[in-house]
Amino acid sequence: MTRLPAPPAEVALCECWSRDGLQSWSEVVPTDRKIAVLEAAIGAGVRELDVTSLVPAKYAPQFADAEEVLAAVAERGAGRGVRIRVLAPNLRGVQRAVELNEKLGAITTVGFPISASEAHNLANLKRTHAEHLSQIEQMVAAAHAAGLETVSALATAFGCPITGEVPEETVFDMAGRLIDIGVDRIMLSDTTGLADPVRAGAYTARAVESHPDTGWIAHFHDTRGAGVANTWAAVLAGATCVDSCLGGIGGEPPTVEQNHAGETGNVSTEDVAVLLERAGVRTGIALDRLLAAGLLAEEIQGAPGRSQVQRTGTGLIGHEGSTR
Repeated sequence: MTRLPAPPAEVALCECWSRDGLQSWSEVVPTDRKIAVLEAAIGAGVRELDVTSLVPAKYAPQFADAEEVLAAVAERGAGRGVRIRVLAPNLRGVQRAVELNEKLGAITTVGFPISASEAHNLANLKRTHAEHLSQIEQMVAAAHAAGLETVSALATAFGCPITGEVPEETVFDMAGRLIDIGVDRIMLSDTTGLADPVRAGAYTARAVESHPDTGWIAHFHDTRGAGVANTWAAVLAGATCVDSCLGGIGGEPPTVEQNHAGETGNVSTEDVAVLLERAGVRTGIALDRLLAAGLLAEEIQGAPGRSQVQRTGTGLIGHEGSTR
């Protein structure tokens, strides 16, 4: 019998509900409700959170309460080793992150996107690759000077909704440029669910082998039902962190050109956590509390999420989380 790759002993989960999950949500969620879900996630054992986006409120009213949410998370996560990530799409966003961290002590990580597809980068961020890389260099320098970690979301790594296929060498050329600039961690982002487990595993394995000192994050969307399989392939290949979202909501904002209706969101945190635990991969998460956090998110959204295990149960009799 052919032996499959041995899974890692543990992997980190980053909960993205309050940022990537809500960025395309049609209604602005009240601040206290966002905080309640984040607090529930921390209580379940989640130790990395993609909390909010530092963009002007006129462009993203959902994140007008960024400072209030960060202040609350800083208080709830104090002493628990919770890594707090924010999205800063430009230099001013990084500068604001630095200012907020000096005030609140709440931020550990600044994330920013760049697309492997230049057409998508122009549609999403209104910049060519050359323009954007020049700004990212300044963003990384500003973040590092303030003691903040940097993460880059390398979007459309597995295909572009505008141009179609993105060559593998284009993806890794961009990843190499980001690493040369000094980016600490990179996510090979499956922006609209075009990945498959073979490429997800192969790309992650190549990334880990070529750049072992860089942290690699699995970030997959479930647009075509392959998100959890792709995530598992990336974990087997060496990804040390998984991005996921309670209920599997979110995904690419509808403002991006040719982002068509009906696209589903991120992979479900509940489903990924159960998969990992069933496979013997420790996450540090108490599954019963995680499912309760997911139900709270559904209540706040006023609609059921896409988690399968919320409907079926974990299948782990008496399992309370990562206790083995």
